[in-house]
Amino acid sequence: MTATGHGCATVVETLLKEFPALRAKIVAMPSVLRVLRTAILDEEALPRIDLVAGSGAVPHDTRTLLMSRQLEWQTDEDATHTLSEAAASLAPDGTLLLVEQVAAGTPLDGDTEAALHHLRLKCAFGSGVRAEDEITALAEGAGFTVRARTDIGWDHRLWTLGRSAC
Repeated sequence: MTATGHGCATVVETLLKEFPALRAKIVAMPSVLRVLRTAILDEEALPRIDLVAGSGAVPHDTRTLLMSRQLEWQTDEDATHTLSEAAASLAPDGTLLLVEQVAAGTPLDGDTEAALHHLRLKCAFGSGVRAEDEITALAEGAGFTVRARTDIGWDHRLWTLGRSAC
């Protein structure tokens, strides 16, 4: 499994504990990898994780790609581009596991922190916290088919995506 994005190391580490035969590769910037190696990842997990310096692009013919909170700082145009690159990197029968925070109702439903987070993203990056159907539309626009969608808690969803037949 290859992983990239914010928080992916925690997810990878959890999966490695659950599946002892699993090996993983994390693609991130060198400074991020240094922090992961020295302060985040358990030493016992490190031998099963390849830390690869990169700007988010993943190796060609990747079978399973975990992309965690990669889209929240991107406009729709850039998010579609990121997802299109991910689709191109996957093996024909590969799977993209996409984890994103989703808007739980309107941003001003009384949750001040959620509203501020949405406004910060909107003002700084032009993105905001997207609704589930908006993220689905981005994935489909990038050439993916949604195989499954699962609520994983704390306003986050996991999309299991495969490349479209077209």
